[in-house]
Amino acid sequence: MGERGLLILLLAGLCVPAYNQIRKYVFVETVKSWSEAQSYCRENHIDLATVRSQEEAKQILNIVGASVRDSWIGLYRDDTQNWQWSNSDDVIYSNWRADVFCASVNSEGKWIDLSCHLQKAFMCYKETSNITGRYTLIEQLKTWTEAQQYCREHHTDLVSIKNASENEDLVKKAQGKPFWIGLFNEPWKWSHQGDNYTFHNWSKGEPNNGGGDENCVTMSKKGEWNDAPCNIQNSFFCCDGEDPVQTVFSFTSVCTFRFKEGSMIRSLQ
Repeated sequence: MGERGLLILLLAGLCVPAYNQIRKYVFVETVKSWSEAQSYCRENHIDLATVRSQEEAKQILNIVGASVRDSWIGLYRDDTQNWQWSNSDDVIYSNWRADVFCASVNSEGKWIDLSCHLQKAFMCYKETSNITGRYTLIEQLKTWTEAQQYCREHHTDLVSIKNASENEDLVKKAQGKPFWIGLFNEPWKWSHQGDNYTFHNWSKGEPNNGGGDENCVTMSKKGEWNDAPCNIQNSFFCCDGEDPVQTVFSFTSVCTFRFKEGSMIRSLQ
């Protein structure tokens, strides 16, 4: 194989397409319920808007004519309960009736579902053969997410509870103090199928499921999200496809290659 053929093979391994497609958005000022807005977007565009990053949130808010009031986006709460442990353990034991988003244990050992932004003590666990050092109560008050981050940095994770005996032992260790555990519910989904719920920008204290029926999401002029009843009449944002012109290519090695008859010249940049 000549130098030219070898070079082509090398470039085939180095050149990796990196798709950076920019999604187009449309603002609809006519007020509708969330489901009516969804139907409108699907009939006239693609779907209600998915917000995948802070940059996309800014792009949406910069649309000419966008309302100063809260407007629907495509995020909604699924009817099914989707509770899971922070460390991915199977949920095989429960001690409650759950409705909100993050779980804590009260002084009596009963589980309570709370808004995740509340600050509480929390229980970390560490993967170790030393049973006495496995669980650690952290009395510093943190939100559920802050507690999860702390446990993962300093221990293994927030605690998961597999049976009533384990639950009783942890309550004794906490000595009557309520604490976060690793159980949480992520029921939110995007209307546009295939879009994963990874980015979020909730307003302080949200989502709180006020009244027990806040299953849809609005975005404020500041770009912050709030859960709200789906029958409220709001303006809304639709997504209208992606711009394929934005596709770019990246190279794992920053080199340029030029060919001359019978020879190869490489210049590094």
